Amino acid sequence: MALQILENNGSFYILGNISCENVFSMKQYIESILEKRKYVTIDITQVTRIDIQGVLTLTQIYQDALLAEKVFTIVGVGSKDLYDHFNSQRIA
Repeated sequence: MALQILENNGSFYILGNISCENVFSMKQYIESILEKRKYVTIDITQVTRIDIQGVLTLTQIYQDALLAEKVFTIVGVGSKDLYDHFNSQRIA
């Protein structure tokens, strides 16, 4: 399934696979949103698969948001695994 990002009431919903084939465009899109907003929430409930490049890209977006003093939140099924990964990376 191709990656789709939909917005509803200020939250962004990612549908499909997050993989090395689409992480560049996903990162650009989310970063453009972070430039305009202080808070961004993405819901990964409908992500069917995420590869290591997807995890690393979301980690990089999270780190960049922290440095820019933005709030970047990931919610949904599977977000605990990402949360554990972020915490293991010594993100300041």
